[in-house]
Amino acid sequence: MRTMDFKLSLADLKNHLQVFFESQNKMLPIISIQKTAQDIILVSATAGKPLTLGYLKESLASLPDDHLKISVSCGSQKALVFGYRLTQTQILFS
Repeated sequence: MRTMDFKLSLADLKNHLQVFFESQNKMLPIISIQKTAQDIILVSATAGKPLTLGYLKESLASLPDDHLKISVSCGSQKALVFGYRLTQTQILFS
């Protein structure tokens, strides 16, 4: 998923939603965001306070390039974000 499509799809969602990565039936909190020349990396961990969707939107809004890839890292592994699903209080990237 590219940042332009990502920002558009998130625009109408509530900012208070907590951000998680769903991996092997586990929900791992997204605890930080890293920006590189090629992509945006949502950093997940086994523990920590999850970011809010509002914070994620603000971080993406400041990007000059709308064509960066969105990835999630968990430890030493990195995977592209292909989509997400919503619950009442969370957004789960996969």
